[in-house]
Amino acid sequence: MQETPKDNLLRSWKEIAAYLECTVRTCHRWEDKHGMPVHRAEGTEGKSPVFAYKDELDAWFKETFRNHNRLGEKAKKAGKDRPALKWALGAIAVLVLAGALFLLRAPGRNGQPADFAIEGSVFIALDKQKRELWRWDTGMEDLKPEEFYRKNFQVRHPEESNILPLLVIKDINADGDAEVLFAPKRTSEQTGEGWLYCFDREGAEIWSFPAGKELRCGGTVYSPDYRISGFYCHDLEGDGLIETVVKAYHAPDWPCQLAVLDAAGKRTGEFWNAGYLVDLAFHDLDGDGREELIVAGVNNDYRGGCLAVFDTRKIAGSSPQTGKYACEGLGPGSMLYYVTVPYTDVAEAMGHSVAGFAHLDVKANNRIMGTTSTSLIYEFGFDLAFLQVTDGNGFKVHHREMALLGRISSVLDDAYLAALRAGVRWWNGSEMVAKPAKNPR
Repeated sequence: MQETPKDNLLRSWKEIAAYLECTVRTCHRWEDKHGMPVHRAEGTEGKSPVFAYKDELDAWFKETFRNHNRLGEKAKKAGKDRPALKWALGAIAVLVLAGALFLLRAPGRNGQPADFAIEGSVFIALDKQKRELWRWDTGMEDLKPEEFYRKNFQVRHPEESNILPLLVIKDINADGDAEVLFAPKRTSEQTGEGWLYCFDREGAEIWSFPAGKELRCGGTVYSPDYRISGFYCHDLEGDGLIETVVKAYHAPDWPCQLAVLDAAGKRTGEFWNAGYLVDLAFHDLDGDGREELIVAGVNNDYRGGCLAVFDTRKIAGSSPQTGKYACEGLGPGSMLYYVTVPYTDVAEAMGHSVAGFAHLDVKANNRIMGTTSTSLIYEFGFDLAFLQVTDGNGFKVHHREMALLGRISSVLDDAYLAALRAGVRWWNGSEMVAKPAKNPR
Protein backbone atom coordinates (compact mmCIF):
# COMPACT_ATOMS: atom_id res chain seq x y z
CA MET A 1 0.00 0.00 0.00
CA GLN A 2 1.32 3.41 -0.90
CA GLU A 3 1.94 5.66 2.09
CA THR A 4 0.28 9.00 2.45
CA PRO A 5 2.61 12.04 2.54
CA LYS A 6 2.05 12.34 6.28
CA ASP A 7 3.01 8.72 6.89
CA ASN A 8 6.08 9.19 4.72
CA LEU A 9 7.42 12.02 6.90
CA LEU A 10 9.85 11.63 9.80
CA ARG A 11 10.00 14.80 11.88
CA SER A 12 13.12 14.49 14.07
CA TRP A 13 16.41 12.70 14.54
CA LYS A 14 14.66 10.47 17.05
CA GLU A 15 12.05 9.37 14.53
CA ILE A 16 14.68 8.88 11.82
CA ALA A 17 16.80 6.73 14.16
CA ALA A 18 13.76 4.67 15.20
CA TYR A 19 12.81 4.06 11.58
CA LEU A 20 16.33 2.90 10.68
CA GLU A 21 16.64 1.02 13.99
CA CYS A 22 19.91 2.67 14.97
CA THR A 23 21.07 5.41 17.32
CA VAL A 24 20.85 9.16 16.73
CA ARG A 25 24.65 9.26 16.82
CA THR A 26 24.79 6.71 14.00
CA CYS A 27 22.39 8.86 11.95
CA HIS A 28 24.70 11.87 12.37
CA ARG A 29 27.62 9.78 11.15
CA TRP A 30 25.68 8.41 8.16
CA GLU A 31 24.66 11.91 7.11
CA ASP A 32 28.23 13.15 7.41
CA LYS A 33 30.04 10.23 5.82
CA HIS A 34 27.50 8.61 3.50
CA GLY A 35 25.19 11.44 2.50
CA MET A 36 22.08 10.09 4.19
CA PRO A 37 19.20 12.29 2.93
CA VAL A 38 17.89 14.59 5.67
CA HIS A 39 16.36 18.01 5.21
CA ARG A 40 16.39 21.29 7.14
CA ALA A 41 14.27 24.37 6.79
CA GLU A 42 15.81 26.78 4.29
CA GLY A 43 18.28 29.18 5.88
CA THR A 44 18.68 27.26 9.14
CA GLU A 45 21.98 26.06 10.55
CA GLY A 46 23.27 22.51 10.72
CA LYS A 47 22.00 21.88 14.24
CA SER A 48 18.42 22.95 13.48
CA PRO A 49 15.60 20.37 13.65
CA VAL A 50 15.63 18.00 10.69
CA PHE A 51 13.07 15.96 8.77
CA ALA A 52 13.33 13.09 6.33
CA TYR A 53 11.19 10.99 3.99
CA LYS A 54 10.97 7.24 4.42
CA ASP A 55 11.05 6.50 0.70
CA GLU A 56 14.21 8.59 0.27
CA LEU A 57 15.86 6.80 3.18
CA ASP A 58 14.93 3.40 1.76
CA ALA A 59 16.38 4.29 -1.64
CA TRP A 60 19.55 5.68 -0.09
CA PHE A 61 19.91 2.65 2.17
CA LYS A 62 19.67 0.22 -0.74
CA GLU A 63 21.99 2.26 -2.97
CA THR A 64 24.58 2.66 -0.23
CA PHE A 65 24.84 -1.11 0.20
CA ARG A 66 25.02 -1.72 -3.52
CA ASN A 67 27.89 0.76 -3.97
CA HIS A 68 29.89 0.12 -0.83
CA ASN A 69 29.00 -3.42 0.28
CA ARG A 70 28.90 -2.14 3.85
CA LEU A 71 26.73 -0.21 6.20
CA GLY A 72 29.39 1.06 8.57
CA GLU A 73 27.15 0.33 11.53
CA LYS A 74 25.28 -2.77 12.68
CA ALA A 75 21.82 -2.98 11.08
CA LYS A 76 19.02 -4.97 12.59
CA LYS A 77 16.21 -4.54 10.11
CA ALA A 78 14.81 -7.83 8.85
CA GLY A 79 15.29 -8.71 5.18
CA LYS A 80 11.57 -8.44 4.51
CA ASP A 81 11.79 -4.66 5.18
CA ARG A 82 14.90 -4.08 3.08
CA PRO A 83 15.72 -7.01 0.74
CA ALA A 84 19.17 -5.63 -0.03
CA LEU A 85 20.26 -6.39 3.51
CA LYS A 86 20.28 -10.15 2.99
CA TRP A 87 23.32 -10.00 0.77
CA ALA A 88 24.69 -6.81 2.38
CA LEU A 89 24.94 -8.48 5.77
CA GLY A 90 26.82 -11.35 4.21
CA ALA A 91 29.29 -8.87 2.77
CA ILE A 92 29.60 -7.26 6.18
CA ALA A 93 30.50 -10.60 7.74
CA VAL A 94 33.32 -11.03 5.23
CA LEU A 95 34.61 -7.54 5.95
CA VAL A 96 34.42 -8.07 9.71
CA LEU A 97 36.46 -11.26 9.38
CA ALA A 98 39.02 -9.49 7.20
CA GLY A 99 39.20 -6.67 9.71
CA ALA A 100 39.74 -9.08 12.57
CA LEU A 101 42.63 -10.71 10.72
CA PHE A 102 44.13 -7.28 10.06
CA LEU A 103 43.92 -6.40 13.75
CA LEU A 104 45.75 -9.61 14.62
CA ARG A 105 48.50 -8.66 12.22
CA ALA A 106 48.74 -5.09 13.53
CA PRO A 107 47.89 -5.14 17.28
CA GLY A 108 47.32 -1.72 18.80
CA ARG A 109 47.41 0.28 15.59
CA ASN A 110 43.66 0.10 15.16
CA GLY A 111 42.83 0.07 18.87
CA GLN A 112 40.94 2.79 20.67
CA PRO A 113 42.75 5.30 22.91
CA ALA A 114 41.71 4.74 26.51
CA ASP A 115 44.77 5.58 28.61
CA PHE A 116 48.06 7.42 28.36
CA ALA A 117 51.63 7.78 29.56
CA ILE A 118 54.07 10.70 29.70
CA GLU A 119 57.77 10.17 29.00
CA GLY A 120 59.75 13.39 29.17
CA SER A 121 58.36 15.65 26.46
CA VAL A 122 56.35 12.85 24.81
CA PHE A 123 52.65 12.07 25.18
CA ILE A 124 51.83 8.39 24.55
CA ALA A 125 48.32 7.14 23.76
CA LEU A 126 47.50 3.67 25.10
CA ASP A 127 44.58 1.29 24.64
CA LYS A 128 42.69 -0.46 27.47
CA GLN A 129 45.36 -3.14 27.64
CA LYS A 130 48.05 -0.44 28.12
CA ARG A 131 49.45 -1.12 24.65
CA GLU A 132 51.03 1.79 22.89
CA LEU A 133 49.02 3.20 19.98
CA TRP A 134 50.97 6.32 19.04
CA ARG A 135 53.30 9.04 20.35
CA TRP A 136 53.36 12.81 20.08
CA ASP A 137 56.39 14.88 21.05
CA THR A 138 55.29 18.22 22.53
CA GLY A 139 58.78 19.66 22.29
CA MET A 140 58.52 20.68 25.97
CA GLU A 141 61.43 19.24 27.92
CA ASP A 142 59.74 20.46 31.11
CA LEU A 143 56.31 18.98 30.30
CA LYS A 144 54.29 18.29 33.44
CA PRO A 145 54.78 14.68 34.61
CA GLU A 146 52.28 11.87 34.21
CA GLU A 147 51.17 12.21 37.85
CA PHE A 148 49.95 15.75 37.15
CA TYR A 149 47.87 14.63 34.16
CA ARG A 150 46.43 11.71 36.14
CA LYS A 151 44.93 14.28 38.51
CA ASN A 152 43.61 16.29 35.56
CA PHE A 153 42.23 13.46 33.43
CA GLN A 154 38.64 13.25 32.12
CA VAL A 155 36.58 14.83 34.94
CA ARG A 156 36.39 17.99 37.03
CA HIS A 157 37.52 17.56 40.62
CA PRO A 158 36.84 20.44 43.03
CA GLU A 159 39.29 19.09 45.62
CA GLU A 160 42.26 19.91 43.37
CA SER A 161 43.72 23.34 42.63
CA ASN A 162 43.22 22.79 38.90
CA ILE A 163 39.54 21.92 38.73
CA LEU A 164 38.92 21.24 35.04
CA PRO A 165 40.64 18.49 33.02
CA LEU A 166 43.68 19.07 30.82
CA LEU A 167 43.39 15.67 29.13
CA VAL A 168 40.21 14.03 27.84
CA ILE A 169 39.78 10.82 25.80
CA LYS A 170 36.26 10.73 24.39
CA ASP A 171 34.31 10.40 21.15
CA ILE A 172 33.40 14.05 20.63
CA ASN A 173 32.40 14.00 16.95
CA ALA A 174 30.16 10.89 16.98
CA ASP A 175 32.33 8.98 14.51
CA GLY A 176 32.50 5.91 16.74
CA ASP A 177 36.18 6.44 17.61
CA ALA A 178 37.72 8.08 20.67
CA GLU A 179 39.50 11.39 20.20
CA VAL A 180 42.29 12.66 22.46
CA LEU A 181 42.11 16.28 23.67
CA PHE A 182 45.34 17.44 25.28
CA ALA A 183 46.55 20.79 26.65
CA PRO A 184 50.32 20.72 27.34
CA LYS A 185 51.53 22.31 30.59
CA ARG A 186 55.06 23.11 31.70
CA THR A 187 56.68 22.76 35.12
CA SER A 188 58.94 25.83 35.01
CA GLU A 189 57.49 28.45 32.65
CA GLN A 190 54.28 29.48 30.90
CA THR A 191 55.18 29.73 27.21
CA GLY A 192 53.43 27.33 24.88
CA GLU A 193 50.61 26.59 27.33
CA GLY A 194 47.96 28.34 25.26
CA TRP A 195 47.10 25.47 22.89
CA LEU A 196 44.50 22.71 22.98
CA TYR A 197 45.06 19.83 20.54
CA CYS A 198 42.58 17.23 19.30
CA PHE A 199 43.92 13.97 17.82
CA ASP A 200 42.13 11.07 16.18
CA ARG A 201 42.57 7.51 17.39
CA GLU A 202 45.69 7.04 15.25
CA GLY A 203 47.41 10.23 16.41
CA ALA A 204 46.64 12.51 13.47
CA GLU A 205 45.80 16.07 14.51
CA ILE A 206 42.15 16.84 13.75
CA TRP A 207 42.22 20.42 15.02
CA SER A 208 44.02 22.72 17.41
CA PHE A 209 42.82 25.78 19.29
CA PRO A 210 45.10 28.74 20.17
CA ALA A 211 43.79 30.55 23.23
CA GLY A 212 43.81 34.31 23.72
CA LYS A 213 44.27 37.38 21.59
CA GLU A 214 45.74 40.86 21.95
CA LEU A 215 43.56 43.15 24.06
CA ARG A 216 43.69 46.87 24.82
CA CYS A 217 42.18 47.54 28.24
CA GLY A 218 42.21 50.96 29.86
CA GLY A 219 45.08 52.09 27.63
CA THR A 220 47.24 49.03 28.33
CA VAL A 221 47.93 46.48 25.60
CA TYR A 222 47.90 42.85 26.73
CA SER A 223 49.76 40.39 24.53
CA PRO A 224 48.13 37.26 23.05
CA ASP A 225 50.15 35.05 25.41
CA TYR A 226 47.67 32.85 27.29
CA ARG A 227 47.66 29.68 29.36
CA ILE A 228 44.88 27.11 29.11
CA SER A 229 43.92 26.33 32.69
CA GLY A 230 41.40 23.61 31.85
CA PHE A 231 38.58 22.56 29.55
CA TYR A 232 35.37 20.58 29.83
CA CYS A 233 33.66 18.40 27.20
CA HIS A 234 29.86 18.44 27.29
CA ASP A 235 26.97 18.03 24.85
CA LEU A 236 25.50 21.54 24.95
CA GLU A 237 22.99 20.98 22.14
CA GLY A 238 21.75 17.51 23.04
CA ASP A 239 22.57 16.25 19.55
CA GLY A 240 25.26 13.69 20.41
CA LEU A 241 28.08 16.00 19.27
CA ILE A 242 30.31 17.19 22.10
CA GLU A 243 31.27 20.82 22.59
CA THR A 244 34.39 21.84 24.51
CA VAL A 245 34.40 24.77 26.93
CA VAL A 246 37.93 26.15 27.35
CA LYS A 247 39.13 28.64 29.96
CA ALA A 248 42.44 30.42 29.57
CA TYR A 249 44.28 33.14 31.47
CA HIS A 250 46.63 35.80 30.23
CA ALA A 251 50.24 35.01 31.07
CA PRO A 252 50.89 36.54 33.52
CA ASP A 253 48.04 39.08 33.95
CA TRP A 254 44.28 39.18 34.63
CA PRO A 255 42.30 38.91 31.32
CA CYS A 256 40.45 35.59 31.15
CA GLN A 257 38.93 33.94 28.08
CA LEU A 258 36.02 31.50 28.11
CA ALA A 259 35.69 29.87 24.68
CA VAL A 260 33.21 27.31 23.34
CA LEU A 261 34.33 25.00 20.52
CA ASP A 262 32.14 22.67 18.49
CA ALA A 263 33.11 19.07 17.74
CA ALA A 264 35.15 20.23 14.73
CA GLY A 265 37.12 22.72 16.83
CA LYS A 266 35.30 25.79 15.48
CA ARG A 267 34.84 28.61 17.99
CA THR A 268 31.09 29.15 18.47
CA GLY A 269 31.16 31.34 21.59
CA GLU A 270 33.58 33.52 23.52
CA PHE A 271 33.35 35.55 26.74
CA TRP A 272 36.01 37.68 28.39
CA ASN A 273 36.20 38.26 32.14
CA ALA A 274 38.30 40.78 34.06
CA GLY A 275 39.72 38.16 36.39
CA TYR A 276 40.14 34.40 36.46
CA LEU A 277 37.15 32.13 35.95
CA VAL A 278 37.86 28.97 37.91
CA ASP A 279 34.97 26.51 37.96
CA LEU A 280 31.89 25.75 35.86
CA ALA A 281 28.75 23.62 35.89
CA PHE A 282 25.79 22.82 33.63
CA HIS A 283 22.21 22.70 34.86
CA ASP A 284 18.70 23.42 33.61
CA LEU A 285 17.99 26.34 35.94
CA ASP A 286 14.73 27.57 34.39
CA GLY A 287 13.15 24.19 33.66
CA ASP A 288 12.90 24.68 29.90
CA GLY A 289 14.66 21.38 29.16
CA ARG A 290 17.91 23.04 28.11
CA GLU A 291 20.95 23.36 30.37
CA GLU A 292 22.51 26.70 31.22
CA LEU A 293 26.24 27.22 31.76
CA ILE A 294 27.21 28.56 35.19
CA VAL A 295 30.75 29.86 35.76
CA ALA A 296 32.43 31.19 38.90
CA GLY A 297 35.66 33.01 39.63
CA VAL A 298 36.91 36.49 40.51
CA ASN A 299 36.37 39.98 39.15
CA ASN A 300 39.48 42.13 39.56
CA ASP A 301 37.60 45.40 39.19
CA TYR A 302 35.33 44.61 42.15
CA ARG A 303 38.05 42.51 43.83
CA GLY A 304 35.56 39.87 44.96
CA GLY A 305 33.93 36.75 43.59
CA CYS A 306 31.78 36.64 40.46
CA LEU A 307 29.10 34.25 39.28
CA ALA A 308 27.71 34.28 35.72
CA VAL A 309 24.97 32.29 33.97
CA PHE A 310 24.74 31.85 30.18
CA ASP A 311 22.35 30.48 27.61
CA THR A 312 24.79 28.16 25.82
CA ARG A 313 23.43 29.26 22.42
CA LYS A 314 24.88 32.74 22.88
CA ILE A 315 28.11 33.24 24.81
CA ALA A 316 29.68 36.56 23.85
CA GLY A 317 31.00 39.91 25.06
CA SER A 318 32.65 40.66 28.37
CA SER A 319 32.01 41.12 32.05
CA PRO A 320 30.73 44.55 33.19
CA GLN A 321 33.93 46.58 33.73
CA THR A 322 35.14 50.11 34.36
CA GLY A 323 38.39 52.05 34.05
CA LYS A 324 41.52 50.06 33.37
CA TYR A 325 39.54 46.82 33.27
CA ALA A 326 37.31 47.87 30.37
CA CYS A 327 38.63 46.30 27.16
CA GLU A 328 38.07 47.69 23.69
CA GLY A 329 36.03 45.93 21.05
CA LEU A 330 34.52 43.17 23.18
CA GLY A 331 30.98 44.47 23.53
CA PRO A 332 28.51 43.90 26.36
CA GLY A 333 28.24 40.44 27.85
CA SER A 334 25.47 38.08 26.79
CA MET A 335 25.13 36.50 30.26
CA LEU A 336 21.69 36.04 31.72
CA TYR A 337 22.99 36.95 35.18
CA TYR A 338 26.21 38.40 36.54
CA VAL A 339 26.63 38.59 40.32
CA THR A 340 29.55 39.75 42.48
CA VAL A 341 30.26 39.17 46.18
CA PRO A 342 32.41 41.52 48.29
CA TYR A 343 36.11 41.56 49.07
CA THR A 344 36.86 40.98 52.76
CA ASP A 345 39.31 42.28 55.35
CA VAL A 346 40.45 38.69 55.89
CA ALA A 347 41.47 38.32 52.24
CA GLU A 348 43.35 41.62 52.38
CA ALA A 349 45.12 40.64 55.62
CA MET A 350 46.17 37.35 54.03
CA GLY A 351 47.79 39.28 51.19
CA HIS A 352 45.21 38.56 48.46
CA SER A 353 44.73 41.62 46.28
CA VAL A 354 41.55 39.95 44.99
CA ALA A 355 39.65 36.96 46.38
CA GLY A 356 36.77 35.22 44.66
CA PHE A 357 35.07 31.90 44.18
CA ALA A 358 37.25 28.81 44.14
CA HIS A 359 34.55 26.13 43.73
CA LEU A 360 31.03 25.89 42.35
CA ASP A 361 28.28 23.37 43.08
CA VAL A 362 24.67 23.04 41.94
CA LYS A 363 22.62 21.41 44.67
CA ALA A 364 19.52 19.21 44.42
CA ASN A 365 17.52 21.68 46.53
CA ASN A 366 17.57 24.27 43.72
CA ARG A 367 20.59 26.10 45.07
CA ILE A 368 23.81 27.29 43.51
CA MET A 369 26.62 27.25 46.04
CA GLY A 370 29.90 29.10 45.58
CA THR A 371 32.82 28.69 47.98
CA THR A 372 35.42 31.45 48.07
CA SER A 373 39.16 31.00 48.37
CA THR A 374 38.86 32.07 52.03
CA SER A 375 36.07 29.48 52.66
CA LEU A 376 33.02 31.73 52.75
CA ILE A 377 30.00 29.92 51.31
CA TYR A 378 27.43 31.89 49.30
CA GLU A 379 24.14 30.33 48.23
CA PHE A 380 21.79 31.55 45.48
CA GLY A 381 18.52 30.27 44.08
CA PHE A 382 18.18 29.15 40.48
CA ASP A 383 16.86 32.66 39.75
CA LEU A 384 20.13 34.00 41.22
CA ALA A 385 18.30 35.54 44.19
CA PHE A 386 20.58 35.65 47.23
CA LEU A 387 19.77 33.09 49.95
CA GLN A 388 22.53 33.11 52.53
CA VAL A 389 26.23 33.39 53.32
CA THR A 390 27.93 31.06 55.77
CA ASP A 391 31.30 31.48 57.44
CA GLY A 392 32.76 28.03 56.94
CA ASN A 393 35.27 26.58 59.36
CA GLY A 394 38.12 27.60 57.10
CA PHE A 395 37.03 31.23 57.15
CA LYS A 396 36.73 31.13 60.95
CA VAL A 397 40.30 29.85 61.18
CA HIS A 398 41.59 32.53 58.79
CA HIS A 399 39.76 35.28 60.66
CA ARG A 400 41.10 34.11 64.03
CA GLU A 401 44.68 33.90 62.72
CA MET A 402 44.57 37.37 61.19
CA ALA A 403 43.05 38.81 64.38
CA LEU A 404 45.78 37.22 66.53
CA LEU A 405 48.40 38.71 64.22
CA GLY A 406 46.78 42.10 64.67
CA ARG A 407 46.06 42.50 60.97
CA ILE A 408 42.30 42.87 61.39
CA SER A 409 40.07 44.26 64.15
CA SER A 410 36.65 43.05 62.96
CA VAL A 411 34.46 40.69 64.96
CA LEU A 412 33.07 37.64 63.20
CA ASP A 413 29.43 37.90 64.24
CA ASP A 414 25.96 38.34 62.74
CA ALA A 415 26.71 41.96 61.87
CA TYR A 416 29.80 40.85 59.92
CA LEU A 417 27.75 38.37 57.87
CA ALA A 418 25.01 40.98 57.37
CA ALA A 419 27.61 43.31 55.85
CA LEU A 420 28.64 40.55 53.46
CA ARG A 421 25.01 40.03 52.44
CA ALA A 422 24.63 43.75 51.84
CA GLY A 423 27.70 43.70 49.60
CA VAL A 424 26.25 41.32 46.98
CA ARG A 425 25.61 43.05 43.63
CA TRP A 426 23.76 42.16 40.40
CA TRP A 427 24.34 43.54 36.91
CA ASN A 428 21.10 44.97 35.49
CA GLY A 429 22.51 45.79 32.06
CA SER A 430 23.60 49.31 33.04
CA GLU A 431 25.11 49.12 36.52
CA MET A 432 25.73 46.89 39.50
CA VAL A 433 22.74 47.10 41.86
CA ALA A 434 21.97 45.86 45.37
CA LYS A 435 18.90 43.82 44.50
CA PRO A 436 18.45 40.74 42.29
CA ALA A 437 18.41 41.66 38.61
CA LYS A 438 18.68 39.95 35.26
CA ASN A 439 20.81 41.21 32.41
CA PRO A 440 18.28 42.38 29.78
CA ARG A 441 20.75 41.68 26.97
